[in-house]
Amino acid sequence: MRASWLLVLAACGGFVDREAASTTYRIVHASMDAARRERDVELARSALPSGIVQLDALVLAYPHRGFEELRADATCQYAFAFVFDDWEDARLAGRADDAERIAARLTGLLRDCSDANLALLPPAWRGDVSAHAREATAADVPAVRRIATAGALAIAIDPVRGLGKLDGVMTMLARCVELAPLAHDGDAELVLGTLEAARSMFLGGPDGSARFAAARELGDGGVLAVDVTFARAVAVARHDRAAFEAALHRVLAADLERWPDRRLQNELARRRARRYLAAEATLFQ
Repeated sequence: MRASWLLVLAACGGFVDREAASTTYRIVHASMDAARRERDVELARSALPSGIVQLDALVLAYPHRGFEELRADATCQYAFAFVFDDWEDARLAGRADDAERIAARLTGLLRDCSDANLALLPPAWRGDVSAHAREATAADVPAVRRIATAGALAIAIDPVRGLGKLDGVMTMLARCVELAPLAHDGDAELVLGTLEAARSMFLGGPDGSARFAAARELGDGGVLAVDVTFARAVAVARHDRAAFEAALHRVLAADLERWPDRRLQNELARRRARRYLAAEATLFQ
């Protein structure tokens, strides 16, 4: 009889844990959705690190894949949206010591981003995700896209050391575009277009403009990162200052109230637009 009660209690404990995990997941997921509507960039930036630490704890406490996915996303977004921004700002402003210090930190964060997403993919892929890109399914796209984006930013930080990984990064991004065109507001298209533009300056070939045109057409005009990234990548590669200025002024003139679900990303895009305009002389040397 005692053994039967122990089994019942164990089953109840498992049920409580599952219910707690599901409830907590719904709350955390909703909070991340709410963060996308945040208009105060600094508030969002200051909140995200503590959120990542909480997700680390939740991953340890509950065997729930959803928490692993949220942690992977949050870790990468912090590196992509904020710390990379800091590095680029320091670099364009000529603050070499700051840029070097931030680059060291960013390199570690990009590694954390990649590791968190590798944990979501088959173990056999961990040596080289790009070699398994053709095996990826639509369900793998978020993790593969984030790993590829981390790789692209690592190349931007250290082109000499990262150049050998360029083909692999582009292969992963191309597979993401093939499986889920314009997913996550076309992030894969924008990063792939940026890499094509950079490569075209030295090797010729597509300059990425077709990627940006597709993202712009299907993004209903509300993804301001399209114009900002086009200005920084394609317009600079073409030495087209008129297109550069037009795209960035279009971003600064946009009414962000029209796209409340994209408020934070559009505030970030607007901040980048101001940075690039301030650094125009440097970018077009």
